[in-house]
Amino acid sequence: MKKRWLHITLAILAFVLTILAIGGGAYFRIGLDVTEGMPSAERIRAPHVMENARETERNQQAALERAQMLEIVYTINPTEWQFVSHNLDTLQSDLYEIRTAYMLELKYFNQTFQNWEEEVEAHNANRERAMAEWDVMRIEANLAFMPPPPQPEFPELPPPPVFLEEALELFAGLHMMFSEEEQRLLVTVTDEHFLMLWEAISFVAATVQLEHQIDAINFITMLAVTRALSTLEGLDRAAEDLVENITLQHLRPNVIPDRERNRERFEESSNNYERVWIQAGQIIVDEGEIVTEEIYYLLGQFGMLRSDSIWENRVPMLAVIFLVAVFFVISIMYLTFYCPTMAASKKEAALLFTIFTLSLAIAWVLREFPVPVIALMIFPMLVSLLIDRRCAMVLTFIMVLICFFVVGGSLAYLLFYSTIGAAICLLSRFSTERNKVFLVGFVVMAVCFALSVIVTFIIVRGHAFSDFQGMFLTASLAAVSGMLTVIICTGSLPFWETFFGVVTPVKLLDLTNPTNLLLRRLTIEAPGTYHHSLIVANLAETAAYDIGANAHAARVGGYYHDVGKLKLPHYFAENLDGDNPHDHIDPINSAQIIISHVSYGLTLANEHRLPQFVRDIIREHHGTTMLQYFYVKAKESNPEVEDKDYRYPFVTPQTRESACVMLADSVEAAVRATMPKLNSVDEVEVTIRNIIRGKLNDGQLAESQLSIKDVTIIEQSFFRVLKGMYHERIAYPKASPPVVTKKKREGADA
Repeated sequence: MKKRWLHITLAILAFVLTILAIGGGAYFRIGLDVTEGMPSAERIRAPHVMENARETERNQQAALERAQMLEIVYTINPTEWQFVSHNLDTLQSDLYEIRTAYMLELKYFNQTFQNWEEEVEAHNANRERAMAEWDVMRIEANLAFMPPPPQPEFPELPPPPVFLEEALELFAGLHMMFSEEEQRLLVTVTDEHFLMLWEAISFVAATVQLEHQIDAINFITMLAVTRALSTLEGLDRAAEDLVENITLQHLRPNVIPDRERNRERFEESSNNYERVWIQAGQIIVDEGEIVTEEIYYLLGQFGMLRSDSIWENRVPMLAVIFLVAVFFVISIMYLTFYCPTMAASKKEAALLFTIFTLSLAIAWVLREFPVPVIALMIFPMLVSLLIDRRCAMVLTFIMVLICFFVVGGSLAYLLFYSTIGAAICLLSRFSTERNKVFLVGFVVMAVCFALSVIVTFIIVRGHAFSDFQGMFLTASLAAVSGMLTVIICTGSLPFWETFFGVVTPVKLLDLTNPTNLLLRRLTIEAPGTYHHSLIVANLAETAAYDIGANAHAARVGGYYHDVGKLKLPHYFAENLDGDNPHDHIDPINSAQIIISHVSYGLTLANEHRLPQFVRDIIREHHGTTMLQYFYVKAKESNPEVEDKDYRYPFVTPQTRESACVMLADSVEAAVRATMPKLNSVDEVEVTIRNIIRGKLNDGQLAESQLSIKDVTIIEQSFFRVLKGMYHERIAYPKASPPVVTKKKREGADA
């Protein structure tokens, strides 16, 4: 929270100083003394080519209005066919059910009617037989003079069955209405004719729905259905009416605005306008001519108006304040997202604030000069050398835009300083080598001179040679300023290192010098550790370079990460020469001795005033890993031993550079320990991968800002370096003793 408040305070203070510098700068103090509504005291010409924004905007607005009046173009929405097809399929399924029910009912009726006919036939047969018998009995009774027997009675015949056609009642449950003729047609046609009928319905519906624009079911739609029906054969009038009825009931409106076509027509029409330009040298207002609102606006667009009143400048000043606020927000977001170490560092925040304030002050002091070159060249070079080169590229461009208002800049100003700032940021990487400082100075000087001439040709055009002396003088001043910028910035590096504790590339080179006291002690007192540190530094530097981290910082961290082993060097494997002292002490004591090299390393780092990032790497290069060897050894004698006693009590790597050193340290030790047992180079790669995966699984890289891609790249970097260091040697054949002949032996004896 303290760091955050410091950053907020510095940002607010820098913003306030910027606004004050702009308010007292030259931008609001230059221009013509012209009053709207009054005659002009002189003829005023356009200083350069500029678009008449108002006229262009009027033309653009007229084109936009024309575009908005264009008729909407519609197209067919093919997705509507899915609903139509689904509804038709549903209707077809329902009709199949009704036809099935009708067929079952018809079959039942036919069976019932057949039974009734059989019953009637049997009844009639029984009646005839009974009547014949009665006739015989009646005749016999007459012959015997007896009364006739009663005539036999027969039950009434049942009425014939009636075909009720109850299946037709199912049509009432459908989502559309059918006439009685249509219902009978649908249930009485054969399956073959029904299938043909439905194919006709599907064809007509698909043709009309997918090929004709339907905004409503009207006469035009009916005409389209009729035309589609006319292409079919084999349908009678009733079938055609049925197809037409079903199709019209299921068609859906399918027109939607054609977005792409309407957009193209709108853009084509709205962009069809004429841009109005004011040419350089064109008369804006003549002497004695009344300055209209339009003329006054153009003069303001050219930046030719002057106003000494703060109140009159309130609107542009508020706009500038808002713009500067946007610049600051962009800068803060960039530093937070892409320079997180700087965004979290109080030291670097204070350093950037100091450089910014110093450059802003110099620009303000030199605001009346034609070109305040030194101020805007010092900023990119110091930020590149002391903080970060990519950060300098972005901040330099924003600094140029801010100083544009301080010095009352022009197009030439923006072209020159934006380009030279980027060039200085790129060239600053070579100024870290002392023998190249003057070479960089001469290159910057040449670039400044050439760029000044080029910008003059761009702005003045064909009139550049009319003032050749002035052009040469300006270019020479720019060239001298470029050389002075390099000399001043590189010469002031010790000042920044002393007061802000910055670690410059030059300081990093000094730290890697073998004559450094701590490195000298390592070579004498712990040569094994020194050799180990060299290899770790090479591995960490290569990995950091490959993943885009600070390779110099990783290398320096690799040199000093094990400097604490100077306290008891013979207790570490790389310095052993004979008996292992750990064989004679308890595992817990051995672990404490091993762990203590980190604490003692931090003590030495403080005594020798090593940079903070080196101390961080010393503290983090083991993280909270476990001393597995001593933990297992202790576990053998005491199964209840706690693993926390055998873990490093420090913090896991917080930066990518620190993580590279940790992984390089573990990989180098593991490969060196297993090298006699390895049978091929491939086993080296497997060992590297296992070590790094172990660190990942143990959570040692959780806060290191490394991505999975970075870890993969680091594996490849380590393998590439170690393959070259521990490559397989050629087994030379043993030399055979020379064959000595008897004559040679006698000569030798003589």
